[in-house]
Amino acid sequence: MKKVRNILCVVIILHIMSFLSACGNTEPVQNLLSIQETEWSEQGSSTYDPIILNPLQKGDVVYDDHFIKIKVKSVNESRIVLEIEGHMVEPNDDGTINLDAEPIEKLELDCGQSIELVSTSMSSGFNLVISYEQE
Repeated sequence: MKKVRNILCVVIILHIMSFLSACGNTEPVQNLLSIQETEWSEQGSSTYDPIILNPLQKGDVVYDDHFIKIKVKSVNESRIVLEIEGHMVEPNDDGTINLDAEPIEKLELDCGQSIELVSTSMSSGFNLVISYEQE
Protein backbone atom coordinates (compact mmCIF):
# COMPACT_ATOMS: atom_id res chain seq x y z
CA MET A 1 0.00 0.00 0.00
CA LYS A 2 2.82 2.40 0.87
CA LYS A 3 4.53 1.60 -2.45
CA VAL A 4 1.37 2.48 -4.40
CA ARG A 5 1.03 5.75 -2.49
CA ASN A 6 4.69 6.67 -3.22
CA ILE A 7 4.22 5.94 -6.92
CA LEU A 8 1.03 8.01 -6.96
CA CYS A 9 2.86 10.92 -5.28
CA VAL A 10 5.66 10.78 -7.86
CA VAL A 11 3.14 10.74 -10.73
CA ILE A 12 1.30 13.74 -9.26
CA ILE A 13 4.55 15.67 -8.77
CA LEU A 14 5.67 14.93 -12.34
CA HIS A 15 2.29 16.04 -13.67
CA ILE A 16 2.46 19.32 -11.75
CA MET A 17 6.04 19.93 -12.93
CA SER A 18 5.12 19.34 -16.56
CA PHE A 19 2.19 21.75 -16.23
CA LEU A 20 4.34 24.44 -14.65
CA SER A 21 7.11 24.10 -17.25
CA ALA A 22 4.55 24.75 -20.00
CA CYS A 23 3.40 27.95 -18.30
CA GLY A 24 6.06 30.25 -19.72
CA ASN A 25 5.82 33.99 -20.03
CA THR A 26 3.50 34.62 -22.96
CA GLU A 27 3.83 38.40 -22.73
CA PRO A 28 5.57 39.97 -25.74
CA VAL A 29 9.20 40.93 -25.15
CA GLN A 30 10.00 44.57 -25.89
CA ASN A 31 13.60 44.09 -27.08
CA LEU A 32 14.38 44.80 -30.74
CA LEU A 33 15.32 42.28 -33.41
CA SER A 34 16.96 43.93 -36.40
CA ILE A 35 17.59 42.17 -39.72
CA GLN A 36 19.74 43.97 -42.29
CA GLU A 37 19.65 42.37 -45.76
CA THR A 38 22.20 42.88 -48.53
CA GLU A 39 21.80 41.27 -51.95
CA TRP A 40 24.89 40.84 -54.12
CA SER A 41 25.78 39.69 -57.61
CA GLU A 42 28.45 40.26 -60.25
CA GLN A 43 26.75 43.60 -61.02
CA GLY A 44 27.11 44.95 -57.47
CA SER A 45 25.18 44.92 -54.24
CA SER A 46 22.09 46.51 -52.71
CA THR A 47 21.51 47.04 -49.01
CA TYR A 48 17.92 47.45 -47.90
CA ASP A 49 16.47 49.29 -44.93
CA PRO A 50 16.70 47.07 -41.86
CA ILE A 51 13.65 45.17 -40.70
CA ILE A 52 13.10 46.10 -37.04
CA LEU A 53 10.72 43.93 -35.07
CA ASN A 54 9.23 44.82 -31.72
CA PRO A 55 7.50 43.36 -29.73
CA LEU A 56 8.64 39.77 -30.12
CA GLN A 57 7.04 36.53 -29.01
CA LYS A 58 7.33 32.82 -29.61
CA GLY A 59 6.05 31.76 -33.05
CA ASP A 60 6.64 35.09 -34.79
CA VAL A 61 7.96 34.74 -38.36
CA VAL A 62 10.64 37.43 -38.56
CA TYR A 63 11.93 36.76 -42.08
CA ASP A 64 10.39 34.95 -45.06
CA ASP A 65 12.16 35.58 -48.38
CA HIS A 66 14.67 33.94 -50.77
CA PHE A 67 13.43 30.48 -49.69
CA ILE A 68 14.53 31.27 -46.12
CA LYS A 69 12.12 31.36 -43.19
CA ILE A 70 13.22 32.51 -39.73
CA LYS A 71 10.88 32.03 -36.78
CA VAL A 72 11.14 32.84 -33.06
CA LYS A 73 11.47 29.59 -31.11
CA SER A 74 11.79 31.31 -27.72
CA VAL A 75 12.48 34.81 -26.47
CA ASN A 76 13.07 36.65 -23.22
CA GLU A 77 14.75 39.93 -22.26
CA SER A 78 18.24 38.39 -22.29
CA ARG A 79 18.15 35.88 -25.19
CA ILE A 80 16.35 34.97 -28.39
CA VAL A 81 16.39 31.57 -30.09
CA LEU A 82 15.53 31.48 -33.79
CA GLU A 83 14.70 28.52 -36.04
CA ILE A 84 16.00 28.80 -39.60
CA GLU A 85 14.52 26.89 -42.53
CA GLY A 86 16.70 27.10 -45.63
CA HIS A 87 20.40 27.23 -46.44
CA MET A 88 22.19 29.94 -44.48
CA VAL A 89 25.71 29.63 -43.06
CA GLU A 90 28.19 31.85 -41.25
CA PRO A 91 30.82 33.32 -43.59
CA ASN A 92 34.44 32.25 -43.18
CA ASP A 93 36.78 34.64 -41.35
CA ASP A 94 38.04 35.99 -44.69
CA GLY A 95 34.48 36.64 -45.95
CA THR A 96 34.34 33.65 -48.31
CA ILE A 97 31.49 31.13 -48.23
CA ASN A 98 31.95 27.44 -47.46
CA LEU A 99 29.46 25.88 -49.88
CA ASP A 100 29.80 22.52 -48.07
CA ALA A 101 28.98 23.90 -44.61
CA GLU A 102 25.96 22.49 -42.82
CA PRO A 103 23.12 25.04 -42.84
CA ILE A 104 22.32 26.68 -39.53
CA GLU A 105 19.00 25.43 -38.20
CA LYS A 106 18.97 27.09 -34.78
CA LEU A 107 20.45 30.41 -33.78
CA GLU A 108 20.81 31.74 -30.22
CA LEU A 109 21.59 35.42 -29.64
CA ASP A 110 22.12 37.08 -26.29
CA CYS A 111 20.90 40.64 -25.89
CA GLY A 112 23.47 42.97 -27.48
CA GLN A 113 24.78 40.28 -29.85
CA SER A 114 24.79 40.22 -33.68
CA ILE A 115 25.59 37.59 -36.28
CA GLU A 116 26.04 37.58 -40.05
CA LEU A 117 24.58 34.77 -42.14
CA VAL A 118 25.12 34.26 -45.88
CA SER A 119 23.34 32.28 -48.56
CA THR A 120 25.21 29.35 -50.04
CA SER A 121 25.68 30.39 -53.65
CA MET A 122 28.52 31.60 -55.85
CA SER A 123 27.14 33.82 -58.62
CA SER A 124 24.68 35.89 -56.58
CA GLY A 125 23.12 35.76 -53.16
CA PHE A 126 22.37 37.69 -50.02
CA ASN A 127 23.48 38.08 -46.46
CA LEU A 128 21.61 38.92 -43.29
CA VAL A 129 22.99 40.68 -40.24
CA ILE A 130 20.74 39.78 -37.33
CA SER A 131 20.97 41.80 -34.09
CA TYR A 132 19.14 41.41 -30.78
CA GLU A 133 19.22 44.51 -28.57
CA GLN A 134 17.40 46.39 -25.84
CA GLU A 135 14.75 48.87 -26.89
